[in-house]
Amino acid sequence: MPPRYALAGGPLALGGEVVAGFGRGSRQLGVPTANIPPASLAAAGRLLPFGVYFGWAQVELPADAPAADRGVHKMVMNVGRRPTVNAGGEESSVELHLLHPFAADFYGRPLRALVLGHLRPEVRFAGLPQLLARIRTDVGIARVQLDDPTWAAHRADPRFRKL
Repeated sequence: MPPRYALAGGPLALGGEVVAGFGRGSRQLGVPTANIPPASLAAAGRLLPFGVYFGWAQVELPADAPAADRGVHKMVMNVGRRPTVNAGGEESSVELHLLHPFAADFYGRPLRALVLGHLRPEVRFAGLPQLLARIRTDVGIARVQLDDPTWAAHRADPRFRKL
């Protein structure tokens, strides 16, 4: 039996260059995100329904970056149109919140991710307080799930660069 929240079709590897987003994650919500082009999903060979996912991610950083920053980190990812903060009709986005405090920005750097689980569909919340509460819940669930040996083993996936 697959573990709770298991991604239909199994793990999905994706990657792309970190691009500038709308700045809301860090400035407005206090939840910094690494945005990669939505085309990265198509390049991975499988589209995901709009929603919130979790897994592991690594930013390819130079050798002089702190070793902790170059590691593989837990992440929560949103795929969709961000209906709570957008008016509608905006292009979809792929936003990863890596659960690690990085020493510096990493725009333009390659990012690799392994998506393991699906937490919930994307929904519109009544306002930012409700959205932030749900983000905190999603992060908490992802942390617990990724500590489970079934999911933790994927941190050593060969697609991630060894330090």
